[in-house]
Amino acid sequence: MSGFDTLLAQSTAPRAEQARALGLPTPRVERWKYVPTRTLARTAWVAPTQRDTDTFALSGGQFLNIPTVDGLTEVQSGLTESERLRLDAMATAHGFSLTQDALNGHQLILEVGASASVTLTLEHLANLSLEAGFATLVIRVGSNASLSLIETFEAEAASETNLDSLRMLVSVARDGRVNHLKFQAANAGQLIFHAVDVDLSENAQYTLDTIDFGSKMARSDILITLSGRHANTDVRGLALCNGSQYHDTHLAIDHAVGETTSAMMFRNMVDDKGEATFNGRVLIRKDAQKSATEQSVANLLLSERARVNPKPELEIYADDVTASHGCTVGSLNKAELFYLKSRGIAEADARAFLQYAFAEEVVERVAHPQIREQIETRLLGELTHGELIAELKDALDV
Repeated sequence: MSGFDTLLAQSTAPRAEQARALGLPTPRVERWKYVPTRTLARTAWVAPTQRDTDTFALSGGQFLNIPTVDGLTEVQSGLTESERLRLDAMATAHGFSLTQDALNGHQLILEVGASASVTLTLEHLANLSLEAGFATLVIRVGSNASLSLIETFEAEAASETNLDSLRMLVSVARDGRVNHLKFQAANAGQLIFHAVDVDLSENAQYTLDTIDFGSKMARSDILITLSGRHANTDVRGLALCNGSQYHDTHLAIDHAVGETTSAMMFRNMVDDKGEATFNGRVLIRKDAQKSATEQSVANLLLSERARVNPKPELEIYADDVTASHGCTVGSLNKAELFYLKSRGIAEADARAFLQYAFAEEVVERVAHPQIREQIETRLLGELTHGELIAELKDALDV
């Protein structure tokens, strides 16, 4: 039993029976080794309903109020062969992805025209209690086009667990640019699954900032393929886990051709009984000469019961590459604590300062000023003595 059996039995999708037979991934599946799937399996999920809103939103597996802006087109002709193959690969990765495919509520295809510049803000509305919503968003960015994609999550609480799952397929043509920001501050009972597959053509660029504060459980599966020369990607992430939260990120970057560059920087800060998993894999193929990659992963444990599961990977088959990587797990630096205390700062305040500095390394790089301010406010609210840091920032005008 997977918790989705009733919904799958009612589905006429081709993969519904396969999803029921396979069931949810178990810890024997490496990429799901630490995922607490008991809530998924034990909840009798029901079909979602849609809520009213005036904004471009995802609610109950349906996209609402699709924007009509210059340079953006809703495509009705269906998927390309390449897109079908990529979605098939996503769908067959494991039992949950098969369930996502079988229960997918809405598939939306958007196209940013050549040389156009478009900003999209997608709000994830919280589903009602016990509701599970699934959807797929396909985005095509034309040559020399620019897309700023912002995802936000409603924090309104439901009385019981709810689930939001989105697959996203992004294709960026030559000289195209995508700046993607995901600010996840959902309610404490929500389960969030986010799968992104990005393909970059020659000289294309994809930047992702993913910030995870809320939810009971959040999992992100990110695959970025550098298919064209001089393609570039920069992925930055911050996860704060408190209470019994679980945050899980699996990031894979594939240097399929040479003269491509990538960078990833992730910070996990875990307190109480929280747990964070990060798997960052970079593959540089045999013919991807003159490629470059940077990998930086740091994990901060703030209690004895906090857990992190880091797994950075570099898989390099080319011999003319530049690669650097670093992964740390630890508590607050005692020397830095001593320095701050020697300057008359109380220990609790000193700890808050160091926690803030750890997270701010990612937050300060968020390009969108309004969202960055919201992230700052939420970050300070999460920290003990955060109001003191805010006062100091205002006094120093930083």
